[in-house]
Amino acid sequence: MVSLLLLVAGAHCDPALDSRTAFIVSTLVDADRDLIASRPTLVASKYEVMASGLQPFLRGTATLFYRDLSRYQGEQAMIPHGEGTEQTQLYGDVHLENVGVTFDVQGALLDVVDFDATTRGPFGWEVRRAALALREALYLGGVSEEGLDQVVARFAGSYVQTVLDQSATTPTLPTVFREPSSAAGKIITELLADGRKRYDSQEELTQYGEVKDGVRTLLRNEDQQPLPEPWASDLPKLIDSYRSHRHAGRGDDQQFALLDAVQKLNSGVASLPNLRFWVLLRGDSAAPDPTTMGGQWILEFKEERDPPLPSAWLGRGPLGNNGERVYGGTLRLLASPTSEADLGYVSFGGVSFQVRRVLRGRRDLDVAKLSERVLSGRYGTPDLFDLAVTLGRLLGAGHARAGSAADLARVLTAPDGRADEWVSHLIGEAASDQRRLQRDLLLFQQALALRGPLLGAHSP
Repeated sequence: MVSLLLLVAGAHCDPALDSRTAFIVSTLVDADRDLIASRPTLVASKYEVMASGLQPFLRGTATLFYRDLSRYQGEQAMIPHGEGTEQTQLYGDVHLENVGVTFDVQGALLDVVDFDATTRGPFGWEVRRAALALREALYLGGVSEEGLDQVVARFAGSYVQTVLDQSATTPTLPTVFREPSSAAGKIITELLADGRKRYDSQEELTQYGEVKDGVRTLLRNEDQQPLPEPWASDLPKLIDSYRSHRHAGRGDDQQFALLDAVQKLNSGVASLPNLRFWVLLRGDSAAPDPTTMGGQWILEFKEERDPPLPSAWLGRGPLGNNGERVYGGTLRLLASPTSEADLGYVSFGGVSFQVRRVLRGRRDLDVAKLSERVLSGRYGTPDLFDLAVTLGRLLGAGHARAGSAADLARVLTAPDGRADEWVSHLIGEAASDQRRLQRDLLLFQQALALRGPLLGAHSP
């Protein structure tokens, strides 16, 4: 039996760690315990990335954030809730780098692009997480405290208004931001244009593959390694099983002819240790000239683990396998019913996978680029307000679409039919959450230096 020795076991008793540091360490190690036993090098890489800055630390600590919310008392626990809203379908972790460009039959549109953490839970928890993520990203761009509060106010007001508008309409109205409409503001308009350009040129085939002697293969490098056994031998079975759970149906056998496959490493932050297999398929049609893009596809089989908001906290039982959870939650939340045609899932060899197309056009709101452009003056205050309003509309429409808009509206405007108190509270808590995030990063960095690359845990 595999055993793990957590050197900070009973960390609250270890004088080297204060109580908050011990809480951070135990939360992260508990979530990664099985991966520390089986893939310690990848977990160490994840922690190293998390320690590199505020944005990667935010991305790697959703579990910590939600665990904090579950234990708060008094005013800190003032998360709006009520009948009909306790089991809203949540995106799970709406930081800015989980929002970006996707595609449906009409072209490019804005949506959440990573649903790994989707689950059902109190909607207020997700709104607060999104407010923190927005505030933190713009803080890195040098926005003043007053400016950050104003941005969060625009986000919160937009969320409320969207829910109210949706509650007055049956069925709910579609809320889709597309290129070339400027309704979403300059930041999103430029993002959509960039995503569409990359999508049209099928950048993923040239970025991740090469053509030699008339045959296209996936590159082999530090990030793309030969597919290990037994997965290499079982891959045809994996593909066939996925086709039974594909959004657009099984498709033609020729489309799924296997051309090449690799294991993809060093992607993501929270999901960095997870298994990822990239598979090159024949696609819509064979390329008439192998030096052209043709119709070939790259599919990603990505291991899905438990969401950061555990079902046990909500009094519910098992959610089924995580690939199915992500698939079902994604379909309920998608801004367009025809996007993500190749989305699917498969459970194989004791591992649950989400499957979808690898697209370079699926651009996210890169926080480093955003902060640079804010610092340089390319994006001004009106652009940041537009971004906040758009994100509020996106989140509000998703919750209303996948849940009950009427119930959400009732809770947000209780007890006097206004949401002013809720907006004000969210502004204050987002600022408090950001300060905590900054302090936690310092504590995490110190713990990593003191305890080693696995925070004091080790594998046998």
